[in-house]
Amino acid sequence: MRGYQLVSGASGVYQAAEARIVQGTIDTDHAGFSGSGFLNLANSAGSYAEWTVPASAASAATLDLTYANGTGADRPMDVTVNGARVATGHVFPPTADWATWSTTSLPIPLKAGANTVRVTSTTADGGPNLDRITVR
Repeated sequence: MRGYQLVSGASGVYQAAEARIVQGTIDTDHAGFSGSGFLNLANSAGSYAEWTVPASAASAATLDLTYANGTGADRPMDVTVNGARVATGHVFPPTADWATWSTTSLPIPLKAGANTVRVTSTTADGGPNLDRITVR
């Protein structure tokens, strides 16, 4: 378990509905999501979601982002942890449709205490639909 405490049960899963959302909605119109709905970010650069992830000690972790992208183009997003960019334009490739979910992963640093994990759309098309993040 890499030194962090979990808020959403023993799995380290944070649902879309648990995020602080700027320019987006929690929707249920595409099948296959977990929890009470998925995050549909607005089609605009700067739309974002963020979660608070506690850690009992500073550590390296892996962030898994479960998403759907029913377009024919990548939907890049910046990923920040505690205000520091850990990924610029992290790519969310197309999935077969909006009901086909995939996962992309990247390493993130965590500090002891509360950590803010934010994903921000970088283009006018917005980000992909997000189902959940998992910190492991």
